[in-house]
Amino acid sequence: MRGMSADRFSHLLLGMQFVVWVVYGFLAALRHWPAGVAFGVLASIGLLSLEASRHIKVKLLDWVLLGYFVIAAIATFLIRSAAFPAYSSVVIWGLYAGVTWVSIIVGVPFSLQYARESAPPESWHTLGFLHANWVISMVWGLAFSLNIVLASIALNPRNKPLVVGVLVPLLIMGGTGIFTARYTKITRQRAGRA
Repeated sequence: MRGMSADRFSHLLLGMQFVVWVVYGFLAALRHWPAGVAFGVLASIGLLSLEASRHIKVKLLDWVLLGYFVIAAIATFLIRSAAFPAYSSVVIWGLYAGVTWVSIIVGVPFSLQYARESAPPESWHTLGFLHANWVISMVWGLAFSLNIVLASIALNPRNKPLVVGVLVPLLIMGGTGIFTARYTKITRQRAGRA
């Protein structure tokens, strides 16, 4: 990992964040909610520490991961909310959507943080680079927002919560990831021809 580029390391960290969500979801599904929350807090702190130890800028989505688990820990261990586990998916998608839309509104789409790790600095302020990251962040914002709706629909047990609240959102995230990879490749090819 020492010789790994910042871009590759960030992709590795994104994969590890996905693993954190999977383990957390697995523990929650087994009704080990407190263990899942404790794991999430420790794992997200560990990932942030790992990133900081490599002198890589901590990104907005890294903070969302930690932020959710801090909120979940407060709800679980301090407030002892029995309702929080049922609404946790809505909270997760709400945090991701909120941070994404705020980053777009303030003019610094969250995807810029990732794109700058693999693009030359001279391209960071070009119209094409900024537009591409605006589009990518918008697509992610729409996906996160759609997942809020799906998680809300899944609160009703008659609405097939596993399919509507878990499977479809995962498919949406996968599709959004594929879109991001392809769109990034297309925009880089266009920039290379310009």
